[in-house]
Amino acid sequence: MRTRFVCVAGALLILGWASIALSAQSSRVILVLGNASFINPTSVQQATGAEVKQDPGMPLKDVAVLVLANTPFASLPQPIQDGLVDYVGAGGALLITGGAQSFGSGGYKVVEPIIPFQIRSDSDWRFISFRPPVPLQPGHPVVAGVAFSTVGTVNDMNPRPGAVEILQSSGGGRAAGPGGVVGGGSYLYPLIAEVGVGSGRVIGIAFDLNDFAGMRDRDLLLQNTLTYLLAASRMGLGR
Repeated sequence: MRTRFVCVAGALLILGWASIALSAQSSRVILVLGNASFINPTSVQQATGAEVKQDPGMPLKDVAVLVLANTPFASLPQPIQDGLVDYVGAGGALLITGGAQSFGSGGYKVVEPIIPFQIRSDSDWRFISFRPPVPLQPGHPVVAGVAFSTVGTVNDMNPRPGAVEILQSSGGGRAAGPGGVVGGGSYLYPLIAEVGVGSGRVIGIAFDLNDFAGMRDRDLLLQNTLTYLLAASRMGLGR
């Protein structure tokens, strides 16, 4: 009887350790660099199942989704500067958010081929008259259920041909058709766009999410975006 108890206890112990090991192996990582006060790591982990880290020394191969939040390209660790294009092309997922130190104003011209916007200026962060955003892809998972606030300051860029415009500011240009607009630019200021690069995916948000603390659905927008990118990413799978 005692022998049977020891065997059962041992089996349960082995199963317990195996479960812990499997959990650790399957946990994916969202690496966040820059000014990302808009991210609540606990809320993101509860919503996505992925762990949020802010370790600039983490190898990109271990990162499922990289978030660059209003941070100059030159301030990124050298391995990330050197490996960012290859990371995305190999199946990584990138979210880059806007601000005074992002996109053209942050020196991202050097990696423009992976950005879903065309960068026109080295000082593209500017005030525009407050306008309500217009979803051009209302069925896109990123904007599902999200009510947007008016946007007054943006990185002023063009959408990249071939990129999917998800959200733009209103005013000027031709309206979106029933199926939305893919590339080309239909309004003056594209706000959210995505592009596939190799096996990877990049979403750009041309405004600073830190400025939208009062937006009711800001957390939902972030969770939608990170969930979408986690599903698309082939990196950080622990194998």
